[in-house]
Amino acid sequence: MAEKHVRHIVSKAIAAAQPSDERYYHLCWWEGSVQCLHVRHTQEAHTVFFSAPGAMLNNSLSSHQWKLISTRIIDFCTMRGIPLSSQSRSTERTHDASAVQPRRQVTDYDAMRLRMLLATAQSTNPAMKAPLGRLQQLLETADVVAPRDVPGNVVTMNSRVRLRDDHDGADMVLSLVFPADATTDTDFESMKVSVLTPIGLSLLGQRVGDIVEGRISVHELLYQPEAAGDFAL
Repeated sequence: MAEKHVRHIVSKAIAAAQPSDERYYHLCWWEGSVQCLHVRHTQEAHTVFFSAPGAMLNNSLSSHQWKLISTRIIDFCTMRGIPLSSQSRSTERTHDASAVQPRRQVTDYDAMRLRMLLATAQSTNPAMKAPLGRLQQLLETADVVAPRDVPGNVVTMNSRVRLRDDHDGADMVLSLVFPADATTDTDFESMKVSVLTPIGLSLLGQRVGDIVEGRISVHELLYQPEAAGDFAL
């Protein structure tokens, strides 16, 4: 992977984040791509490449800092076989981190209900600004399809999935639900996880075999409402 290509990816991530000068951010691997996010965007363990105040990110990073960031991202992607380096000098085409995975798919029924959730929560629960923003971004970038057209291997709302930790092989089964239906049950076979949690946002629209959170694979889709004909669920 060329350092120039990595620098392009990182520059786009910083520009998309629009960092505030007085807050601290980090460049990290989050939801399948290199992102620039506030250091407190999640409490979950994940890979961080570089941390700095927004003022530093908004201004020019030093050559040493760029070298450090590039080396860490290159090593991370090489170890995990992530093809971020599909740059062709002959065509002068540059691919960003979004090329790692295909666009997520969300049914139009789920999208409608999630947009209603956004409209309500944004006005009544300002503390959820960060996850609501990520949900809105997801809906803006996902492919919206009819419920009858969504593939049977895609995680939709109220799907039940088996996840596998690629580091230790541990399995976990959970259902992806709306916040009102979420539970605090810690039984790994009956958890109902809100779509507004980090893992919930990572799962929506993903396919069996996809990797989320950098180490968790969507191992099996045990139940999908659309595949079962439950189109109103």
